[in-house]
Amino acid sequence: MSTATIALESTASFSEIRLPRQTGTHADVLAAVGLAELLYDATHDRGVRIVDEGTAFRVVLSRPRPWSASFTIPHTPGYRYLLVATKKQPNPPIPRDVRASDALHYQHTKERVDALRAQEQALFEAARKAGQKVNQEALQAVREQWPLPRDIWRRLVALLVLQGHETANSIYATIVQMSPEQFRAAVQSALQALAEGRPSGLKWPVSTVQLFAPLAAKGYARLKPDSTARGDKTKDAWADPFMEWLRYRGYFSAAVPVFYGSKGEHIRLLCPVPGDITFTAYERVVAELPPPPAGAGPPKIDILATLALARLLVERSPEFAAAGVEPIEGLVMMGRTPAEVISGVAVSNFQSLGQARAVSALTELALPGWFALGTQQDADDWLRILDEHRAIIRGLRDDRSDEFALLQGYRRFLERRGERALDALLDFAGAYGQFVLRAREAKRQVRQFGREDFRRIVVAMNKRYAAILDDEGFKAVAAAVRRATVGAQSLKAQGKDHREIRYGLLPELRRTRELPGDEPFLTAVADFVSLYNSENARRFELTRQRGAPRVSTEEFAAFARLVDTYHADVVGALLCAYGTCTERREQLPGGPEPDTDLEPGGVESTEGEESETE
Repeated sequence: MSTATIALESTASFSEIRLPRQTGTHADVLAAVGLAELLYDATHDRGVRIVDEGTAFRVVLSRPRPWSASFTIPHTPGYRYLLVATKKQPNPPIPRDVRASDALHYQHTKERVDALRAQEQALFEAARKAGQKVNQEALQAVREQWPLPRDIWRRLVALLVLQGHETANSIYATIVQMSPEQFRAAVQSALQALAEGRPSGLKWPVSTVQLFAPLAAKGYARLKPDSTARGDKTKDAWADPFMEWLRYRGYFSAAVPVFYGSKGEHIRLLCPVPGDITFTAYERVVAELPPPPAGAGPPKIDILATLALARLLVERSPEFAAAGVEPIEGLVMMGRTPAEVISGVAVSNFQSLGQARAVSALTELALPGWFALGTQQDADDWLRILDEHRAIIRGLRDDRSDEFALLQGYRRFLERRGERALDALLDFAGAYGQFVLRAREAKRQVRQFGREDFRRIVVAMNKRYAAILDDEGFKAVAAAVRRATVGAQSLKAQGKDHREIRYGLLPELRRTRELPGDEPFLTAVADFVSLYNSENARRFELTRQRGAPRVSTEEFAAFARLVDTYHADVVGALLCAYGTCTERREQLPGGPEPDTDLEPGGVESTEGEESETE
């Protein structure tokens, strides 16, 4: 059986088509989604699912369907024809074979969109000057006049800017010039060829562009005497017209273009990767994914989109949607994690070079898969944790090198899976703890990780770490670290008596845990514990009031045994990360020095408006 197979009930029916990942880029996602959309349109089967197998996608029908002439395939390209003005044709006519309802004049639509955006901006500016919230009724009235949904408009803008409209229009014209019978026969033949791992054999005109074939657009090798030119079309022979057409169709359901830069000159193309989800649910999820805040750079765009996608899956699932929240039909989350429904986000960066844009980065981020949703409490926990992580990321600034490095560190966490992902998360949390100390010393209000929620993530990703986090020795040392850093700083901010704030402790612990052997790290912890216990004794002598508990000899010995068992790199990473987490409380408890700092209240900023330019 070939790598692309078809599951046959008989020689005349099929129930699924397997589509190998040929490029490892967003192009594979577009093709899989385009195939699912084609089968959905042909069968009206709301149960059509896309399943990620790692090396391939499977598009699965809810029941077997026949390979026969009665297999209804709508005679339509599946997208609109884009009319673009030129100097010679400022008002291009609709081609003879193009349906008037499918023709979209880009310049006319852009003028309308620009006018409506100006009205929206005027409402925001008036509210800002008046010190009031924007009039939501007036804003909604303006937005209802948009000629297209915002997500569709953003896709059309990117399609034009990245020069994908010409080849898409060419395929469109070819399809509408065919008779319904010719088109149906061609598509059925191409589907069967795809199922058997063969080229489709279609002769439709197609050009490879980087929007739909990022690897092919990077270039290809030919001998110098062969006179390869920039306009050479030899690479187009490698493109299968049927696969390209599927990508064109999938683009309008799967692509999320984000324009960024000082003038919106760069484009970041995000494509959610189906894990196991129906096509109808996938289309709704992608359409309702909120845009990142204006001014965000690449790492923040990637992170916030991935976390927002996970939140959308939990919040809008029929099983766990709160009262007043519209669920997405066909979205199944019970007993699953977000990563099992949408496995990740394929990211392609198109860097502006002045007159053109080139592919400068290709990557894929994984959606969080910390723990399965089995109860409403699980869903509430997911939403709370995701909101906390989003607030932390939104609080970091792209224009500062140290904070930009933190954003890159969190993105590395999303780029990995398994224990390597946990290592990246712990490394980020330790570095973020250092940043919290610096930021609060500069009077900035920043969020911290919640201690119990962070523990749940860590244990869900590696159950053996529960033995470390629950050990009395580890908890005693972690509490001492917390009191000597963020806890003391919190008391200082409240104008209360506090112990010495040890700003150099976390950098020293992070440095020594990475040195060869366990001794440097254990020595650093021992030196800190000695100073910490001495300060406790001194404060008691001065105030005669019971302060924070000391780290006992037995507790330190237990901690040392952990280091001997799990080694400094693991225990040290957990200590640096867990030692600066906070406990969510409304008020500080009565009594002396608190076990943890109280996180200052801060309101997460509202979502920014979309920032693309045309």
